[in-house]
Amino acid sequence: MTDYVFDTEPLIAYFYDEPGASDVTERLTAIDNDEATGALSHATATELVYKIARLETGDPNHVSPGDDEFDVGEHDLRILRGYGITIETPPWHAVARIKGAGGISLGDSYAAALALASDATLVIGGDPEFGDLPVDVSLHSIRDGSV
Repeated sequence: MTDYVFDTEPLIAYFYDEPGASDVTERLTAIDNDEATGALSHATATELVYKIARLETGDPNHVSPGDDEFDVGEHDLRILRGYGITIETPPWHAVARIKGAGGISLGDSYAAALALASDATLVIGGDPEFGDLPVDVSLHSIRDGSV
């Protein structure tokens, strides 16, 4: 059993010291101390690396990231792995059912499906997409609203 599955937004908050970062730090520390377990989906890992790479450009809406920026994203993913976070693939049929219900991105569908399959709490930011999930997943929001 996995205790926590992380969506991308809380991990960005952690790496960029946004509101809610201390909440994520507490969970990562618990995982590092073997008091809890944590995972993220391969889709979340992908999203985390490319979003960090884009943020590292300084102008994410207009400048494409290069190798150096992607290296930062991959380094940050290795930091999470160092805490004991695993990267897992949820059952595709669970992802399809969650995504098929509408109102949620494919990446978020992967995170929710992994939490469902792992019987874990899904750690989210202030993303309203998770409010109407068609499945019963325990949610923990690190903040109210997006940054």
